[in-house]
Amino acid sequence: MGWKQKLGADIRNARESANLTQRQLAKRVKISRQMVSRYEVGRDVPVVDVLARLALELDIKFEVEGVRVSFDQLSQRLRLRSVPKQLRLDFEKAQRFHRVVLDITPREGEIFITAKIPA
Repeated sequence: MGWKQKLGADIRNARESANLTQRQLAKRVKISRQMVSRYEVGRDVPVVDVLARLALELDIKFEVEGVRVSFDQLSQRLRLRSVPKQLRLDFEKAQRFHRVVLDITPREGEIFITAKIPA
């Protein structure tokens, strides 16, 4: 099983443990039911902001290629849906950002990513 399929199985297992249908989860995370299905079978991989919403909604930490991915609740003044499109991160893609402070901190098998957007 590849990492995409494992991530998909983790999403499906967490959704089922939360007694949610794909449609219910999709509505809570603001994506289509079809995308939830595509994630669960490993056909597509959620971008980081969608993965964060999934993790928060399902109260789970994900593991991608041996790296644990977890998200904490955000402050009220910054919501994931308000993150500018240029800050979207895709797995296995290099990204460059202009006018953004991006801290990436590896710690004991985890990577913490913090982005600060100047006002």
